[in-house]
Amino acid sequence: MCGIAGIFSNTAIDASSIEGMVSTLRQRGPDAEGTFINPSANVLLGHTRLSIIDLTEQANQPFYSSSGRYVIVYNGEIYNYKQLRDKLIQDHGLIFKTNSDTEVIVEAFEIYGAGIAKYLDGMFSFAIYDHQDHQLFLLRDRMGKKPLFYFKSDSFFAFASEIKALLKIPLIERSGTINRSSISHFLHLGYIPEPDTIFKSINKFPAANFGWLKADNSFQVNKYWNITGEEIPLLDIDTVNAKASLRKILDQAVKKRLVGDVPIGSFLSGGTDSSLITALASRQSSQKMKTFSIGFKDRKFDEAEYARRVANHLGTDHHEYIMEERRAMEILPAYLNYFDEPFADPSAIPMMMVSEMARKQVKVVLTGDGGDELFQGYGAYQWAHRLELPFFKNFGSVLSRLLFATSNSRLQRISHILEPVEIGSIRSHIFSQEQYFFSQHEIRDKVLKNKNEFDPFVYSDSALSGTISTAEKQARFDLQYYLKDDLLVKVDRASMYHGLECRSPLLDKMLIEFALALPESMKRTEGVSKWLLKELLADYLPQDLIHRPKWGFSVPMTSWLRGDLRYLIDDYLNKAVLEGTGLFDADEVLSLVRQFDQGKDYLYQRLWVMIVLQRWFKLNT
Repeated sequence: MCGIAGIFSNTAIDASSIEGMVSTLRQRGPDAEGTFINPSANVLLGHTRLSIIDLTEQANQPFYSSSGRYVIVYNGEIYNYKQLRDKLIQDHGLIFKTNSDTEVIVEAFEIYGAGIAKYLDGMFSFAIYDHQDHQLFLLRDRMGKKPLFYFKSDSFFAFASEIKALLKIPLIERSGTINRSSISHFLHLGYIPEPDTIFKSINKFPAANFGWLKADNSFQVNKYWNITGEEIPLLDIDTVNAKASLRKILDQAVKKRLVGDVPIGSFLSGGTDSSLITALASRQSSQKMKTFSIGFKDRKFDEAEYARRVANHLGTDHHEYIMEERRAMEILPAYLNYFDEPFADPSAIPMMMVSEMARKQVKVVLTGDGGDELFQGYGAYQWAHRLELPFFKNFGSVLSRLLFATSNSRLQRISHILEPVEIGSIRSHIFSQEQYFFSQHEIRDKVLKNKNEFDPFVYSDSALSGTISTAEKQARFDLQYYLKDDLLVKVDRASMYHGLECRSPLLDKMLIEFALALPESMKRTEGVSKWLLKELLADYLPQDLIHRPKWGFSVPMTSWLRGDLRYLIDDYLNKAVLEGTGLFDADEVLSLVRQFDQGKDYLYQRLWVMIVLQRWFKLNT
């Protein structure tokens, strides 16, 4: 894993600009850094390297093609680079000077051009500059595991792995107008969805796309893969063959991700996904697998015992850290600052902690990301199904009012899910209420001070026919948004903060295509979620470690906001500060704080998302 940056301008530029950009990316790549400077063409490229494959200096970047025509800066891992390298040698007689995947990419690009995308199996974002035609090519992986941001004006283009690198350029810093529409989206989802950022002038380069920046500064972006938004023919397969196919595909996905010239471990929560990945990796690894988990003193959120039992059963070298509120307080500023824009997923705090612990032992870890979205692990999918039932369609709004009138916090939370959806999409509504964020009508009618700044989040799954269930449509929404713009962002930033690479076997291209073509009965059956994954896991773990309540990777924010983190409410949600930033209706916010103090626990996430936004505005505007 690495950090990349670059500038492509039609006017003269200061060559030192790239040094400033690179300096902000050193945590992503602490092992080496380099720049490419072409003052006559006004092109600058920069790179910071986390060495994983071919640790020699010859593999450092920027890296030139053998012809000298192309130069690349690249972040990620190509898992099939050896096979692609062999194909290039056999078909085109190429001679390679390193054992790196970087060299394979740039040489393959010289032959395949934009068609290279279909040959790459991995996680990646990269830019290739063409000396001859004076143009820039950008490519990002299918699921958006590796970040890429860009700025474009009439005569100036810049890109980077993180927003902070772009803000090092004075032109971009001066044009950093706040994207007010992103505020509504953030309050609704807890993250800012692609392609937007908190800045009007900076965009997220879309996943599963490639882009050409031509000499005349024209910029065209094209999608090369769209499986999560398309109709997929279902497999005609029985459970025995489905399990065998899953084992084969996932075994291969894990095997590919165990390749490297550095130690590799695994995150282990004790849940289905991480346990299955760890089990398969332990069987394939030539050394005892190192595993890492985080626990909490609050037993409602603590899965450390299950992780410990799984580790003992699999015989891993297990490392565990029990997190306390005071440690969360120490990590909090780093988490909130490092993400560059408002980001309200507090599980980034333990993710940063477990990444720090793992980095002392290994440079690469495997994760279980993707299992919930692909095999229907979240409660939101049950709600998507319920809300389509005649009873809820006919009486949902009445039931919502009745439940809200109770004094029970849990029932009041459910009442919000049952509210009629008048703005935007039922998909984002279900997601936001399952995550305890604001509904769109709350944002428009109650929360925002300036109602004219409300911009609805709009989503349509009309391309998916009625043959796909509402639960599966909800899962597709999560694949396109929550997974990409929240979970994978969290994992990337939290791990890269400590120079740790995370690999996700469940997001293997072949496995995604297999999972999306599975009959839904193999994902959820008789109330059992992720059924097929659990059937496979049963070959490696006893039943009592498989069939237990799902907790998820969450943190005890309710008790923290009533304890050591209470100062955040007092500092950022008081009347003077609220009126100073001018974002929210102060009376409405203070009313929410009072209700939270009176026992409405579910409001913690609404308070948290406002705290994050208030803090960001105070520090950045």
